[in-house]
Amino acid sequence: MLATTLARPYPPTYVTHPVQLPGGGAELLEFFIRGDSGKHFASHTYVRTWSRSGRVVGILSPTAPPPEALTTLSPSASYVVGEQLEALGTVAFVLFAPQEQLFDDKERAQPSLMPAPGTGFLTLYAPDGPVDVELGFGVGAMQFRCDCRVEAEVRSLHRWPERPPGGTDGGNGH
Repeated sequence: MLATTLARPYPPTYVTHPVQLPGGGAELLEFFIRGDSGKHFASHTYVRTWSRSGRVVGILSPTAPPPEALTTLSPSASYVVGEQLEALGTVAFVLFAPQEQLFDDKERAQPSLMPAPGTGFLTLYAPDGPVDVELGFGVGAMQFRCDCRVEAEVRSLHRWPERPPGGTDGGNGH
């Protein structure tokens, strides 16, 4: 008898970035994905929220929106994927917690969060209440696809409302 396993042909290596958003809060992230060979490769990213309730709206932009644009977000607005939000960019996803969404432009049925390697800007917004979010880049899958070394980095550019001095969120449980 021959036994087989369904193993991935690449290591499940991820670069992750956790974000804690207060209710009505937003955070602007800058992310970089690049390969060392100059080859084009399919991106493999995910967004996950493990909070018990609430929404996370992801707004993607090729350039950094001005920090004051975060003040235009409204909890009463209905956010629809593909909707253009003036200076902030385009709504890329709306997740209802707890939920996870994979963005894999190699798989035709999946949307792409980043159509090409390079730099992108993502605003995460929690209109309904506090949520915990994780953004992840599947570098193992991307390296396997291009047969090259891939790097991914994420950094926070701006939070709204800004955190009080000392880095706490005012005792709201986050």
